[in-house]
Amino acid sequence: MKVKKFHQFIVLEKGPVNTAIIDLLKGDVYQIGNEIIDEFLAGNHAEITDFMSMLVEEELCFDVDPGDWVPYITFEQIKDDSFHVQCEEDSDIETIRKLFWDYSASVSVSSPGEMDFERCRESVNCSGDFGKVTEDSYGFNKFYNSCWGKKIAVMKDGTVKPCIHSRIIIGNIFKDDLGMIVDQAKEYWKLTIDKVEKCKDCELRYACFDCREIALREKNSLYAANPYCKYNPYNGTWAE
Repeated sequence: MKVKKFHQFIVLEKGPVNTAIIDLLKGDVYQIGNEIIDEFLAGNHAEITDFMSMLVEEELCFDVDPGDWVPYITFEQIKDDSFHVQCEEDSDIETIRKLFWDYSASVSVSSPGEMDFERCRESVNCSGDFGKVTEDSYGFNKFYNSCWGKKIAVMKDGTVKPCIHSRIIIGNIFKDDLGMIVDQAKEYWKLTIDKVEKCKDCELRYACFDCREIALREKNSLYAANPYCKYNPYNGTWAE
């Protein structure tokens, strides 16, 4: 007799009410009540026929012999110290590049992208419509902040911030030791969603874009929940 198991590229993230089924191969996210997932894991497929049909249709599960173990994907913590350096417009890119090259040959210096602060604000308006999630982004968000992780921003006067839009000042590349700056920046890199109010209990947390600067400006706390998120993980509902 065959039993059904999730494919090994499926990750389950349980919240207080719902479970997020994250398909890392296709980048899709599904939200299912915890009681339905419990029935599936217990093998009570006859009690959840609609769910079973969805799993088959979306190719999220497959048949295996009883006793076979189908592992979930696990992620190793990223241990290298490579990171990206954003530079404010009109910065002395070559001087910044040389300073950081002398510090670490693994660092890449890039001009800031097109995303401005208002676009960051739009990105955190969580209403259930998630963009594609990848194995890399999902694993990264487990260990690093999705916005600040592995990144620092250098302004044209040498001021260093967690990102180009932040009001937080870490140091100055022309006045402070780069090693000290990077060590302090790492504290902001590691401000993961698991340390954020409400978000830490959400089953969708690793699929989200998290802007701590917005939380700081709106709620005066680096650990405040995203003020523009419409999801309540404690009752499994989305606000209008």
